[in-house]
Amino acid sequence: MLGFISSIVSGVLSPLFSWLTNKDNVTMAEYAAFSETEKAVYVSYIQATAAANAAKASNHSFAANVMVYAFGLPAALHWGAVFLDSTFRFGWAVPSLPGPYAGAEQQIALSFFILAPALPIISGVAGLLNRK
Repeated sequence: MLGFISSIVSGVLSPLFSWLTNKDNVTMAEYAAFSETEKAVYVSYIQATAAANAAKASNHSFAANVMVYAFGLPAALHWGAVFLDSTFRFGWAVPSLPGPYAGAEQQIALSFFILAPALPIISGVAGLLNRK
């Protein structure tokens, strides 16, 4: 009886084990084909990254920076003066803008002092984290 069970188990398990050991055999041609495909994908990624960086560099203009400072700096300075005078009572008597304009000036000032310096920092940290 033990011989019969042994022959059944070996008859079932032997082909299974031989299939499991041979399923990972990869020929050199298959490996070369996979390597070439992987290389092509990586080269296209590098080319796309270079094109994106070139587009970013070409879109950066001096006129854009002048506009940011021309519109942002006066609003930021006025909002800062109103904020400091109303907080610490310096007696500067800086008049604040009417309601809708004050909100717009506040948004300009916050983006000028918080968002503008934060974006390069965020971009730098993302670049560091993206390196492999």
